[in-house]
Amino acid sequence: MQPKYLAVLYFLVLLADMAVIAADIPYARFATKPLLMIVLGFFCWARTGGLHLRARNLIFAAIIFSWGGDVLLLFPENFVPGLLSFLTAHALYIAFFLQVRPRPRIGIPEIATAAGVAVYAILLVSLLAPRLGVLKPAVMVYTVVISVMLLSALRAFGWQSGITGRLCVAGALLFVLSDSVLAVEKFHTAFTGAGLLVMLTYGLAQWMIVEGSARYFGALRRK
Repeated sequence: MQPKYLAVLYFLVLLADMAVIAADIPYARFATKPLLMIVLGFFCWARTGGLHLRARNLIFAAIIFSWGGDVLLLFPENFVPGLLSFLTAHALYIAFFLQVRPRPRIGIPEIATAAGVAVYAILLVSLLAPRLGVLKPAVMVYTVVISVMLLSALRAFGWQSGITGRLCVAGALLFVLSDSVLAVEKFHTAFTGAGLLVMLTYGLAQWMIVEGSARYFGALRRK
C-alpha cells in the first residue's frame, strides 16, 4: 500500500480511537489503540523500507516499543512496565536524533531553550511529586528522558531545517505535551477531555517524528 493511503488509514484509526474514548467504550480500545502503531510501522516501512540505513532501525524499534507501551497501558496494573516501554522508545528516538549531524554552534537561543525545557521539567515534577508516592523516582527519570528527547530533536534540527526539522521538533514537543497531560490527569487533577487530548497529541507526535525522519532518510539517499 502506498504511504499516502497508510497515512490516511493511520489518522482514521486515530480518530476511531478518540471516538471510542469519547463514547466511553474502554473495551473497544483493545482493538483501536494497538492498531495505531501497527499502521504507523507499515507507513514507516513504505516510506523507508528500501533504505539500508542503521538509523532507520532505531525508528522501527521506537515504534515497536511504543506499541508495547500502548498495549501494556490498556491494563492499569501495568503502568510501570508501560512506562518502561515508552522510556525505551524515547531513548531510541534520542539515539536517532543524536545521529543526525548537529548544528554547528550552541548560542544564546539554544542555551535559553535548554533552560526553558529544564524549568518546565522541574515545575512538572514539583507539581506531581506530592502525589507520586513510590512512583516518584520513575516519573522523575521519565521526565528527564522526555526532556532530553525534545532537546536532542532541537539540537539535531532546530526550527530552521525546513519541513523535516519542523516535523521532528514539533513531534517531540507534542510528545512531551501528551505525556505531561497524561501525568497531570493521572496524578494531580482529572479533567474532562484529558483522554482525547492525550491521544490527539500522542498520535500527531508519533506521525510527525516518523514522517520527519523518513524525509531525513530520503534526503540522505539523494546525496
